[in-house]
Amino acid sequence: MSNAVRILVGVDGSPGSEAALRWALREARLWAQATHATDGDAGRPTVTALLAWTPDGLPSGVLQAATTADHEGLTRAAAEMLERTVKRAGEPAPNVDLRLEVVAGDPVPTLVRAGADADLLVIGEHGHGPLHRLVAGSVSQGVVHHATTPVVVARRGHQPDSTGEDDRPVVVGIDGSPGGLAALRWAARAATVRRVPLRVVHAWGGFDPLYTEVLVVAQGSLARRAQEVVDEAIKLGLDGSSDVVVDPVVSPEPPVRALLREAKDAQLLVVGSRGLGGFARLLLGSVSHQCVGHAACDTAVIRADAEAADEKTPA
Repeated sequence: MSNAVRILVGVDGSPGSEAALRWALREARLWAQATHATDGDAGRPTVTALLAWTPDGLPSGVLQAATTADHEGLTRAAAEMLERTVKRAGEPAPNVDLRLEVVAGDPVPTLVRAGADADLLVIGEHGHGPLHRLVAGSVSQGVVHHATTPVVVARRGHQPDSTGEDDRPVVVGIDGSPGGLAALRWAARAATVRRVPLRVVHAWGGFDPLYTEVLVVAQGSLARRAQEVVDEAIKLGLDGSSDVVVDPVVSPEPPVRALLREAKDAQLLVVGSRGLGGFARLLLGSVSHQCVGHAACDTAVIRADAEAADEKTPA
């Protein structure tokens, strides 16, 4: 990300999307501070709040505001809902640009397309989709699975207010894969702008219990190899260019269990979209999927190809 970081936020009037907008405004403020952007600076961060709607899946607030089914009336009602959400989320910092967009279209493909031109896509964990009571977070899961841009899923009640300080660490999971390395680089930048430690977690447990005897014999070797994976990832991912404080953690637990435990005391959990396990054809790995669904803190999912295309760092 450069000084002029571009953040896209999916808004639908729900409390979850309001939390996402607050997260995005705070993130933009942190980037503006880290890059010394000023009011009137052409390179200051931009937050775009986008509300996508369809006649068969309108947010409840739009339905209440629009008593007629004409397109113009529904669009106007959607714009009013977006403005109300922005007012509740609070004003952006003076050195952050806030833009509002209303688009007629299904939320997932609309956000994925618009997010392709952004540096970061932020969504809430739950929204106002037509089946949100039965399939909680279906929009957020759809965006995380299909977006090529880094995606952050914001949790309600987890963040401080827009100006509050947070000294909790950024936690990142690595496994020696390109996705893990991409996640590490992205997490290092996030920790740098927050001025907090970076906790690098590598968990090597979760072997089939049928091979318990083999595991006991090889445990020392596995632990040494795990430490080597962490050391090598830190060397390659940070390359000595970051002054962030690194806290390496090697755990014999299964990866999901270790990451969810560390996330309890973190302000942000960062994972790669795919690791070394599973099937390559799947868009989202099981570890990242479980973290998005169950982590106690805000969660970022990073794709190796998207991160590779973005080597810019704050000044």
